[in-house]
Amino acid sequence: MQRKICSLLAALLLSIFSLPAFAEIPQGSVAFSATDTETVRKQKTEYNNAWLTCFAVIASAAAYAPEQGGETAYLRSYGWDFVPRQATAGKTAVHFITAKNSMADGTPLYVISFRGTADKKDWAADFKTERVVYGGSTLAEAEKIAAGGLRTGNGPTLAEDAAQDVRSAKSLPKVHKGFNEYADTALRSLLDPETKGFLDEYRSEANARLLLTGHSLGGAVATIVGQRLIDFGFAPERIQVITFGAPAVANKTFKQLYGERLNLIRVTNTADPVPLTLQAVLRKYKQFGEEVRFRIPRTVSSMTHFMNLYLDAGMRNYYQAFDALEKAGVIREWPDTLQSDTNQPVVLLYIKENSAKGETLKNAMAVLQRFMLNEYKALFPNYIVVKYPEDALTALRKYKADYLLTLEFETNASREDNSWFLTLAQTLSDQNGHLLAAGSAAKRTSPEAGNILAAMEAVRVQRGELLKHMPWLVPAPQEIPKKFLNGASGSKAN
Repeated sequence: MQRKICSLLAALLLSIFSLPAFAEIPQGSVAFSATDTETVRKQKTEYNNAWLTCFAVIASAAAYAPEQGGETAYLRSYGWDFVPRQATAGKTAVHFITAKNSMADGTPLYVISFRGTADKKDWAADFKTERVVYGGSTLAEAEKIAAGGLRTGNGPTLAEDAAQDVRSAKSLPKVHKGFNEYADTALRSLLDPETKGFLDEYRSEANARLLLTGHSLGGAVATIVGQRLIDFGFAPERIQVITFGAPAVANKTFKQLYGERLNLIRVTNTADPVPLTLQAVLRKYKQFGEEVRFRIPRTVSSMTHFMNLYLDAGMRNYYQAFDALEKAGVIREWPDTLQSDTNQPVVLLYIKENSAKGETLKNAMAVLQRFMLNEYKALFPNYIVVKYPEDALTALRKYKADYLLTLEFETNASREDNSWFLTLAQTLSDQNGHLLAAGSAAKRTSPEAGNILAAMEAVRVQRGELLKHMPWLVPAPQEIPKKFLNGASGSKAN
């Protein structure tokens, strides 16, 4: 199973993404080369796995607040325009978002992200723990089989079969009734002749790829939808499912029959009880797929099923994979000096760092500062990074920059609880040192509230202020310049 998933990821990412000499979320991934050694291919696969997982966790988080959420705004700034969707059938209401984006080489990636448990109806679905028979090559067949009116193969109905041979009935593949109803409701909308343009468009593009993802209930739905699409004739090698904190969806027979057909990465964390709940309580549910475990100690939070904890852990996991690949000499981090467009101004990024107190806060701030600084680097075609205590005005004259942008990253722990305040302050001056704008974006955050989410919001606010005073900037971060993409020449950043 692991080899199958790694092969799919390799093919998926090779066909979709160009290789930047320096790469970060949400653009970065690495391509494979015929000259790669087995070790290098393994390192690249592990990195791409972490990259795609991090992208998926952002998309999963976006499904909870598709119109106003910080994750949605962040992905939108990179060209991902997610469309909120809702499908209903009786008392079942499924919430999900869809998006398509053309990557650097023009290859399309389609994404469907299902929302996790958020209201009473979702909880009702979670507690429908009885199982229904799984099968069918069309949605109509699947629904009849689940209702007991059609056997999975040729022969009598399931009810007749059960009466004649109880042992045979017990050996049939079965799935969680509530999750299956959600999946079928979503599929009914996605496959409806009047509204199925999204999947029709995806299927018509031979080189397109489909990512299905979701957290908790959303991950369970993504798993069943992924397998249903394969049963309905969609090519399995073009589909990837990545779930976060998802419970088991099916029995042992389903796992044996379908577990190897679906390319599933199942992300859990070391303290999240939800992925093990059904099989621990009912003992008839079995997990399958390739498991990736994030380490989230209970000292961080007593409620480790939160979406935002997975988001923060996903970013840390991505950076760890990035650093390992950089150490191997395969990839480069965003440089501290970039000159990619001689027709655009040069911005001096002057960095002031706040000394966080406490090991936990220091570790969190290291990730957040890296994330926020890289977002600024992605925004400007030409920049130079200088850090305190070097004098800012002296550096401005030395490098003959057109703008001076001072950035200060600050953290202050709350005295009341485990929350803390993240502040991103920026001051913009012209080449003569004259002040153009100044302001700060502060956000109270915590592990449960989401540290990365707070950083995304702070960057979004400050980026908006910069656009008011730098009309030459585009509203979204720039794509990595072509001259810095790895190719046959192996060019690197200056």
